[in-house]
Amino acid sequence: RANSSYRAGFDASWEVDVFGGIRRDVEAADADIVAAVEDRRDVLVSLTAEVATDYLDLRSNQRRIVIAQNTLESQRRNAEITRKRFNAGLAVSSLDLANAEAQMASTSSQIPSLEAAVRQSIYAISVLLGKDPGALVAELSIDSPIPLTPPEVPLGLPSDLLRRRPDIRRSEAQLHAATARIGSAVADLYPRFSLAGSLGTEIGKAKG
Repeated sequence: RANSSYRAGFDASWEVDVFGGIRRDVEAADADIVAAVEDRRDVLVSLTAEVATDYLDLRSNQRRIVIAQNTLESQRRNAEITRKRFNAGLAVSSLDLANAEAQMASTSSQIPSLEAAVRQSIYAISVLLGKDPGALVAELSIDSPIPLTPPEVPLGLPSDLLRRRPDIRRSEAQLHAATARIGSAVADLYPRFSLAGSLGTEIGKAKG
């Protein structure tokens, strides 16, 4: 019978990180990941702030509409009384009647612009939340109180406040990554050392 022979081998090499270049590369990559995470958090903070601002504008304008409508009703009654007194020949001049009607017209003209501002805020909130512009019209058109601010804001030390800002932490991570890459570049100025090894197996069968 013919001989049968099998051979398997494995070669490997390792670079000895004598001057810390590889460690600095890993450090820079880790810092890049931290910077990317903080960048995402910064976007979320900005998005949350924009949604909160639009929501406050929405509720404030809705409240202004209610006030304007109540004011308009009072001015309408006042103009009606002034008109009746003028027609009756009482101590009311045409200028008084014109002023009363002008006030009523001025207040009435403010309501459509406030309603348009309310609709614009609803559209903006919907888009910021990743929805169609009209998706929240039915829900947010219902009048609701203006949110109250907390009685106390726990600021703490100014340095602690800065540390909570994701843009500050992102800049720190970017600086860390840049510093690590400088160390990696310096390590490239020096020689590289590698270790090589191999493992092999050979099986043979003699002719019977």
